[in-house]
Amino acid sequence: MGLITKIKHPSHSQHCLLLKYPQEPYQCNGCMGLGFGPCYECEHEDCSFCLHEECANAAPSTSHPFSKCSLKFHDKAPQEGERYCDACGEDVSGFVYQCKHKNPHDFHPRCLKLPLTLTTEDGLMLQLRKKLPSKCLYCGSKETANRIQGWCYVSSSDQYCYHIACVKNMILEKWRKGYFIQDGNVKASYLALQTFNPSREIVLPSGKSSSKAKQIWSTAKTVITLIISALFGEPTTLISVLVQHLLSS
Repeated sequence: MGLITKIKHPSHSQHCLLLKYPQEPYQCNGCMGLGFGPCYECEHEDCSFCLHEECANAAPSTSHPFSKCSLKFHDKAPQEGERYCDACGEDVSGFVYQCKHKNPHDFHPRCLKLPLTLTTEDGLMLQLRKKLPSKCLYCGSKETANRIQGWCYVSSSDQYCYHIACVKNMILEKWRKGYFIQDGNVKASYLALQTFNPSREIVLPSGKSSSKAKQIWSTAKTVITLIISALFGEPTTLISVLVQHLLSS
């Protein structure tokens, strides 16, 4: 069953929202997060309001295998102060699901939709886990920068382990620095990405032979690319440019 092409949403009740597949990054007005895939945009051309598909169609309550209790949707976290998503470690600045505990856990709507398993073209399977079995290959730690353990994708052999937060931050940093130019100019965006050096983004285990390291490096790039697609949605022209650089030697 396909997505509904036109909806009304209480967060933007004055206008209808239309299903779109933008060819450039956008910021969701619901969770305030970055998006690349399908979204719902305001039908008025002079209005920039948009929502992730997952934010637009968020149910009043939901559940997840990593949470022991039901999760309730809020357009804003009921508690004051800084809140972080327990899945990706990013700030909770808008739409959020929260449990009923005294010290509740918070989750972005899109994070709760992350696939439990991912499989590369070579058959390598990655599992979404609540915590890392070993250090993240990106940051070299079991915890994220803000001390949240965070969810992760881990290969069946436990060799490839990456925080959701680390892969997400890798893309967010490029976005903030202008690597994705939001003017529809794909050529300019491609030129901006020419300075992106993927070798600085992946930490490989030391003590490996050159041939073994090359194999690990190649697989690691494929793994990260797969996680990027899971995090940010269907590939667009701009994300495809990034993928090309991740897979280039």
